[in-house]
Amino acid sequence: MAYTLEQILAALGKVENGGIMVADLQSLISSARNEAAAYRVDRNKVLDALGIRESKNPEESLLNMRTLFDEVRKLGNPESLGGQINTLQNQVKELTDKYAASEEKAKAEHTKRINTAMHAALQAALAKGNALNPEAFTKLLADQVVVNADDTLAMKAGDKTVSIDEGVKGWLNGNPWAVKNTGVGGAGSGGAGNQKPTYTMDDLKGMTPEQINKNWENIKNSLEKG
Repeated sequence: MAYTLEQILAALGKVENGGIMVADLQSLISSARNEAAAYRVDRNKVLDALGIRESKNPEESLLNMRTLFDEVRKLGNPESLGGQINTLQNQVKELTDKYAASEEKAKAEHTKRINTAMHAALQAALAKGNALNPEAFTKLLADQVVVNADDTLAMKAGDKTVSIDEGVKGWLNGNPWAVKNTGVGGAGSGGAGNQKPTYTMDDLKGMTPEQINKNWENIKNSLEKG
C-alpha cells in the first residue's frame, strides 16, 4: 500500500519529536519544489531560445541538435562552411530555375502541338462535311474539343464524347445553314436601304437558328469574306 504525503506527515506528528520532523520534512519538500521550478524556468528559456519548446519531444530535438553540431565541428571552420552552404544554395537555385524554365517550355510546346492537331482535325472534318467556312467554324467549335489523358482528341456531344469526325458531322447536321448549298431561301434581313450588316463567329454563337436563317444571306457573305 502506497501512503500519501498527508498520511506520512500525520504519522510522523504522532511520534516523539514528530512535529519537528514534520516541519523539517515540509521544509525539504518546499526547497525541492522551488529548485525544480527554477530548473523548469531555466530549461524553458533554453528551449525557447532554440525554438524547440513546443516540440513533441524536446529532449530528442536537443540530442539531434547536438549531433548536428558535432558533425559541423568535424567539417572545420564554420565561416568556411557558411560559404560552402551559400554556394550550394546558389547552385540549387540555378538548377531549380532551369528546371522550371524547361517545364514551362515543354508545357508551351505541348499546348501548341495539341492546338495544331485540334485545328487540323476540325478543319479536315468540316471540309469533309462541305462546311461553308471550315476555318471560321474551327474557331467556333474549338471549345467543344476534349483532350484525353493520352493526348488523343475527342469532341463533346451532349453528355458523352465522340470522335472529331462524328462531332463535326453531328454539328453540321444540326446546323444546316453552315453547309454549302443547303438550299436555304434568303428571307432578307429587313435592313434599311442598301446597308448590309456583317456578322462574326461571336455573333453566331449568340443567335438562334431562326435568326441565322432570317439573316442567312448577310451571314454567308460575311463568312465568305472572313
